[in-house]
Amino acid sequence: MLRVFILGPLVSQMMPLMEASPVYSLAQNVSGDAMRVLFDTAGSIIKEYDQEALVSLTKFVDQLPSVFNQVTEGISEFRPTPSENRDFCKNSYNVKHTLLVKFNIDGIDETDLLEETLRPRVESIGGTLEKVELSGTHITPCIQDPRWLVGTVYTPADAIAQGLKTLSLHETRVLSRTISDWFRQFEK
Repeated sequence: MLRVFILGPLVSQMMPLMEASPVYSLAQNVSGDAMRVLFDTAGSIIKEYDQEALVSLTKFVDQLPSVFNQVTEGISEFRPTPSENRDFCKNSYNVKHTLLVKFNIDGIDETDLLEETLRPRVESIGGTLEKVELSGTHITPCIQDPRWLVGTVYTPADAIAQGLKTLSLHETRVLSRTISDWFRQFEK
């Protein structure tokens, strides 16, 4: 499965919402060191519960200054560009069986264009290409299972958290099941 992620259009759509937030002006004035202290504090709290989440948070924070600088400089896409990816796939793609997943709420989706690009190539090598459309957004594949540690007594807050967790993971579970089922057809 090939997913193309373009940050620029997403950021440009989100900027009006971000700028309207009272936190935005505060964030503009926070230096990299202050942000690091903030995330280090969050990290020390997370460290007690989940070492894997701490490592993930640290890697994320380390990338932020570079990404913010690129967006500030007007960079709206990562390299290679979508057209460079399509050209590469058109000429060099050699995966015999391909599954494309399209989400119904994705303003920057290029699955249909990618399907048009890949289909002749995949068929020329005797392969198959399947496209499915699922409920979700561009970030559905990135949603993680939040760990909710229940206290010694199961409270209404625990029940609400478990319900919200179940709802938030539904689309991700459907995606996971779809991909697993697709792979099973190739088992021998």
